[in-house]
Amino acid sequence: MVRFRWLIVLFSVFNVLVCASAAEAGRLLRWSFDGEDQLEFITDQGVQPQAQLLQEEGEPTKVVIDLPGTLLGRATQRRRYRGLIKEIRAGQFQPRMARIVIELAPGYTLDPNQVKFRGITARQWTVDLPEPQRIPPPSLPPARRTSPPNTNSSERRSSSGSQRQTRQSRQRRSQNTASQSTTQLESFQVSRNGFFIRTSGQEPENIEVERSRNRRYIDIELEDTILSERLSEEDVEVNRYGVSQVQFEQIEKSPPVVRIRMNVERDSPDWDAAFNSELGLVIVPRAPISSLEDSASGRPTRPIANTRVGQLATIESIALASNGTQLLIRSNQRVRATNQWNRGANAFQITIPSAQLADNFVGPQLSPNSPLAGVRVLQQDKKTVVVLVQPGSDTQIGELNQVSDQLLALQLQQRQARQTVPPTSSIPVPQPDRSTPPSTTLPRVPNSRVVVMLDPGHGGKDPGAIGIGGLREKDIVLPISLEVANLLEQQGVQAILTRSDDRFISLAGRVQMAERARSNLFVSIHANAISASRPDVNGLETYYHQLGRELAQTVHKTVLQSVEIGDRRVRQARFYVLRNTSMPSILVETGFVTGHLDAAKLREPAHRSLMARAIAQGILQYIRQNY
Repeated sequence: MVRFRWLIVLFSVFNVLVCASAAEAGRLLRWSFDGEDQLEFITDQGVQPQAQLLQEEGEPTKVVIDLPGTLLGRATQRRRYRGLIKEIRAGQFQPRMARIVIELAPGYTLDPNQVKFRGITARQWTVDLPEPQRIPPPSLPPARRTSPPNTNSSERRSSSGSQRQTRQSRQRRSQNTASQSTTQLESFQVSRNGFFIRTSGQEPENIEVERSRNRRYIDIELEDTILSERLSEEDVEVNRYGVSQVQFEQIEKSPPVVRIRMNVERDSPDWDAAFNSELGLVIVPRAPISSLEDSASGRPTRPIANTRVGQLATIESIALASNGTQLLIRSNQRVRATNQWNRGANAFQITIPSAQLADNFVGPQLSPNSPLAGVRVLQQDKKTVVVLVQPGSDTQIGELNQVSDQLLALQLQQRQARQTVPPTSSIPVPQPDRSTPPSTTLPRVPNSRVVVMLDPGHGGKDPGAIGIGGLREKDIVLPISLEVANLLEQQGVQAILTRSDDRFISLAGRVQMAERARSNLFVSIHANAISASRPDVNGLETYYHQLGRELAQTVHKTVLQSVEIGDRRVRQARFYVLRNTSMPSILVETGFVTGHLDAAKLREPAHRSLMARAIAQGILQYIRQNY
């Protein structure tokens, strides 16, 4: 018999806002400024920037560049300069929008109509800035606080020594202005991309991230920051993304300093922390989130706790808490739960096995201003409780967390109301150049579910082979891999990169990424080398171990047909990434950095693009023939 518990449903019409996974968005790979008048930035997918000139009373003029559908994937970056362009920073403005802010010296502005954007391609853009002009004296705002340039206090990161110096230099000011400049940490939430902490008050000026020598914990320290009662001295059990527990501690009171300690696995990646004006403090791993946990959309999550065998947990109550930011499910003993979106019920479904509803069960009281449109609780069978949660029109469903053995917490994320927009001037941004060949010449793979793991070799502290004129392997294979990924995505194939920037990843880590992503194919891209005394050795080599022979032959053939390069044959080898992956795997050596013919070509972006296109064509041809 099915026992129903109906709770109040306040709205018949509501929108469901589901966080998009990071895998669906592009990434801001890098940006640079020449120190005078030109900014350049590169993404791994095509983007159409949006720009405006922002002028707030008493604040420096800013050129704001938004990149829709783009992730930064790391902490906010700040760089200071000595001229009239004082600072440029890149951050995650919204969950799916990166933002670059160019800040002028106080008292200066520029003509927005003279800001010139050029899309070299849809992924590579330059911005030419006109010479800043002084604002006429009558328009100058009253004297305000300014930060001295090129000081450690303006940086997000510093050594522990400079951190102590910063605290000492700011102690007197903090005592006088604590009430005005203090940040308060309100609540902790797990997201699909990492963690974030709701904040109130000011943006924290200094965020320090440091990993312990034994690699078992990561400390994040925030100056001029206090804890809310909700987080005061709290330990949160997480058990996600290689993080077992997050601890909050007020380690100093004058000036106030908060330490967030994340207990992590030894082999887990490092993490970054940055402030986001919409989300608060955002904490994200430096490795792709898909490599840390299988979070495929639409699949039930794995259980987040275990119950004692043979005993039914009793669900005693479900209630809203923390000002409507959590839905708490309380039990009399340990419970476990899975969750997924129930399309039939148009609701977020929480399934609790080995559980029953208490006779005096108490449900949430939903007011007209509740973040939820309704909650429905039912005893699905004798041993299973199901909770259906319908979000309100301004609410996003977050993660389901195990707060304690007997307490589950569903995070509810309220979309913040728009703030008053300061005076702005739009900046026209043209469409990117269309000089690159259209992707339609590549074979299309409609509705493909094939996942290809692309592995740019080496990176970070490992430059790979170094050839003629200091040509480094890692600098060649990354842009080729990024372009291959972009081309595959355009043709309907999901492409995942083991790295999308200059970072070191172990061979074992690359294999783990491929396995955890359940990749169908693995393609590692490298550049070859031999003795410097043999510049006559040039050409293409493609390697496989067991399953990858046909894939290697197909890719090798398409490259030879499209690129002017010597043929050094398809070969069998026992490279680590080939023999330890369970899917068809190949390693493509795109040429010799020590060869006088290959090295000259590999330096040229046009040649690398041709190579990327040929590799992508071979992969697509193999997929069409085998899937």
